[in-house]
Amino acid sequence: MAGRGALQAGVAVRPLALPAQPVLGGFPRFSWQATGVADPVTARALVLSEPGCAVALVSAELVLVPRALAEAVRARVADLGLDAVVVAATHTHAGPGGYWDSLAGQLGATGPYDPEAFERLVESMAGVIRLAAADRGPATVSVARGRLAEAVVNRDGGEPDGRLLALRLARPDGRPVAELVSFAAHPTMLGKRNTEISGDWVGRLLARGARGPRLFFQGAVGDQSARPVVGPSPGPELEYGSGPEVRQRMEAEAAAVDAALERLPGSPAAEAPPLAVATARFGMPAVSPGAVPALLRPAAATVAGGTFSKVATVTALRLGPALLLFMAAEPVEAVGRELRAAAGPDAELISLAGDYLGYVETEGGFRAGTGEAKRAYFGPGLAALLGRGVAAAAREVDRLAGAAASAPGSATP
Repeated sequence: MAGRGALQAGVAVRPLALPAQPVLGGFPRFSWQATGVADPVTARALVLSEPGCAVALVSAELVLVPRALAEAVRARVADLGLDAVVVAATHTHAGPGGYWDSLAGQLGATGPYDPEAFERLVESMAGVIRLAAADRGPATVSVARGRLAEAVVNRDGGEPDGRLLALRLARPDGRPVAELVSFAAHPTMLGKRNTEISGDWVGRLLARGARGPRLFFQGAVGDQSARPVVGPSPGPELEYGSGPEVRQRMEAEAAAVDAALERLPGSPAAEAPPLAVATARFGMPAVSPGAVPALLRPAAATVAGGTFSKVATVTALRLGPALLLFMAAEPVEAVGRELRAAAGPDAELISLAGDYLGYVETEGGFRAGTGEAKRAYFGPGLAALLGRGVAAAAREVDRLAGAAASAPGSATP
């Protein structure tokens, strides 16, 4: 779908509703019970629309978004007539859990399934979408891009990414509406020893900023972690616990990213930018967990077969000079470069959206068992499939945007 005419935007922030005794997600643990809430965690929604196209983007302070959760949120707001609802996680490894009804997912990421936790999250995210839709009004968008490689580390010894994107929404008179931020740096400063719910360093970033409420989306570069700018260098697993020194590092990381965002010059504000959305679907390869010896992978695939989707999606959103590609997988930096090359020079990849498919290592890395291969659930063919999906979604969304722009009576961007 593609819009024609003036942009409207609305934003809302809502606390994630949690059970009385919430489960703590993020890392495998002996005890999944949270001992408290160190920092309030939220769901944030941005609704963008032009005549002919309406899209909701949701960023929730969770470790991941299972397909069932995203589908339930979409169903709950079906009456709003949105053309796409993208639900993504900030990827905090200290967020609430209990919402993935999958044995493998429970053991590895979100803890014991609790139907109440699932329902509360669905209602929180559906509710924040409704609030953002009601908040819509005339808006302009400006795009800012930069790099902040010094704030990330490639945990596999490869290249740091550091790509930084900000979409700045404002009212025509200049009043800020919202800022959408994309940056790839895993929120794992709070490690397995932490027992309190928190948004990690991203939560601290969300509390900052002067351009309206922020929405944060993880760049789709799965081997990038936050690099603390104070204290000792990170260890291999970046598991610090939860003491004062960790919170100092979280604040420092948030401050560094916030300062970089404020320094970025934006493009001229556009009142009627191209707005379009398209989705590409592709079949998934067989499950082949990299952490399992080759001879045992068929058996492991049988056990985990019901955990992952048989069909994956890439959703492309064109907003002015920015092309956002939302996916469920976490490609490593080398794969991310290939995907951007397939999609075009203005493409930005966003992970952990609408489902969870795990890491995407290069073919060479997977066959050698290096990099993120040990954490991957699928074999070396996933990178090529994802590349075709990214290219198809990018082509289609720009075809739609171009057709809308050339139609009789279209507003000039």
